[in-house]
Amino acid sequence: MVKRKQRFSILLLFSLVIIANLLGRSFFTRIDLTQEKRFTLSNTTKELIDSLQDVAYFTIYLDGDFPKQYQHLKNAISDLLYTMRLESRGKVDFQFQDVLSTANAKEKEDILKQFSEKGLLIVRPEIDDNQSISNNFIIPSGLIFYQNTEYPINFLKRKFGTSIQEEINISIEQIEYEIDNILRLLVAQNAPKIAFLEGHGELKPEEIIDIKSELSKFYSVSRVNLNLNDTQALKPLAKQIGDSENAELAIIEEMLKYMSQFEGLIIAKPRKRFLELEKFLLDQYIMQGGKVIFLVESLIAEMDSVQKYSQITTADYDLNLDDLLFRFGVRINPNLIQDLNCHGIPVVMKRAGNRPQILPWVFYPLFNPSSNHPIVKNLPAIWGRFVSSIDTTSNKNIKKTPLLQSSQNSRVAFNPVNINMNLVQLGMDRNTELFRQSNQISAVLLEGEFKSAFTYRQGFQNSSIPFVPSIKSNQMIVLSDGDFIRNQVVYSGQAYQALPLGFDRYASKQMGVPIKFENKRFFLNCVDFLMGYQDIINVRSKKVALRLLNKTKVKKEKSKWIVINMLLPVLLVVLIGIINSIIRKRKYQSV
Repeated sequence: MVKRKQRFSILLLFSLVIIANLLGRSFFTRIDLTQEKRFTLSNTTKELIDSLQDVAYFTIYLDGDFPKQYQHLKNAISDLLYTMRLESRGKVDFQFQDVLSTANAKEKEDILKQFSEKGLLIVRPEIDDNQSISNNFIIPSGLIFYQNTEYPINFLKRKFGTSIQEEINISIEQIEYEIDNILRLLVAQNAPKIAFLEGHGELKPEEIIDIKSELSKFYSVSRVNLNLNDTQALKPLAKQIGDSENAELAIIEEMLKYMSQFEGLIIAKPRKRFLELEKFLLDQYIMQGGKVIFLVESLIAEMDSVQKYSQITTADYDLNLDDLLFRFGVRINPNLIQDLNCHGIPVVMKRAGNRPQILPWVFYPLFNPSSNHPIVKNLPAIWGRFVSSIDTTSNKNIKKTPLLQSSQNSRVAFNPVNINMNLVQLGMDRNTELFRQSNQISAVLLEGEFKSAFTYRQGFQNSSIPFVPSIKSNQMIVLSDGDFIRNQVVYSGQAYQALPLGFDRYASKQMGVPIKFENKRFFLNCVDFLMGYQDIINVRSKKVALRLLNKTKVKKEKSKWIVINMLLPVLLVVLIGIINSIIRKRKYQSV
């Protein structure tokens, strides 16, 4: 009878194990006990995985012998990809590959060159004091293969002035975001259309080539000429306008129809006055749900002129946009922000042997966002150049969210502003008593009910054109510096080389290290937010707590913990054996 019960128990146990395995293959779940939910995929990631039509295969080259800090990054990448593989039911797969350890010097050189051309990041390891110097290279990057195409992905986020541990932690926070961006490319279909406005002296194509290239990965990017005095602007509409009895009405109708195909417009540093009819087109585009990012400056101030003439005096642009922006809830003031928290410019110093030095330039404020808004959360410094302050109006129907603000040690200089190279002394002296006008707004998000600026104006409400007086819910972003998205350009005769947005070649050359700011990421977030991709921005804002060891305590108590780790397991085994022996003796002595 006893043996029969034992056999039944064993059979039941095996049956339960088999059933559990079958259920495990069909239903999978994990419990994420971390405070920041680092092992939980966002809804955006899950939706992107579900949209995959084929297997996305990740080959990660962060493998081999490298410092322990990079091992944390590798583990985090592995954990996330493992979770994605389970979630995807086979649509995501990955491997880690060490391509350098077995290669000779020539093969290494060829591999590194090939990977660099593919856009992969290659670094030399940074080491602790107690580690030996290594000549090895590390490739904290990988390639994603999808439907016969490969896509590069870089995981390490370099941040000048921070420790390698902090860089690794920032990189870990951004892993899911970087992967999501690649997945967006893989599943992109019917990409939203956006356009850069032109015809009013906006930034040249080569000055926005980097941000346009980045946007083109996720959007269909074009240019729209809104200068109605330019025959080139009307050329695409010539046939429709020519057949109409009323040319002006035809222009309005056809231009609005043409603009409506774009979900967003970017107005990047216009320098010429807008006609009332052109403003009306912008107004009605917004009233019909179009998103607009205004990068509008109020004063004429260019660094090229300052360096050429040693000093300049500012003047108004007179763009004729003030009433439009005021109606939408903001006013760009005729002033310039001066900030002690600033970037520098190259200045030739006689006492330094006529060599240029990078000195603080208060007209180049660095914005370090402290807001928790997804657009700017956790973003490092953003570089501004001759930035005006923005005031918000009392319009209660529009929510105004400041995105960028000057530091505590800032002030404003009102037009006309005398910009003199000698003003570098202001930044060098750092007299905080002169800089008490803190938190000057330079970028603001507007959300809510927008009303047309042409509601009560005659001549713009013709019965044959549907006039939209307001829109219940829309969004726009206003920035008071057109140079936020202007990349530096190196000209050589007729050819030019566009540098990455946020990169300062002058400071980089002088300081011997790359100096780059997060202007690109900031603007991409602005576009993504307006285009409805708020969830993916939230993924970027994911925060992972940095839990570092106390190095002083580790060195001091190293021997103690080595002894504990060696002896404690042994003592536990001995103790369990003794307890088990006592229990057995008592059990069988009583029989």
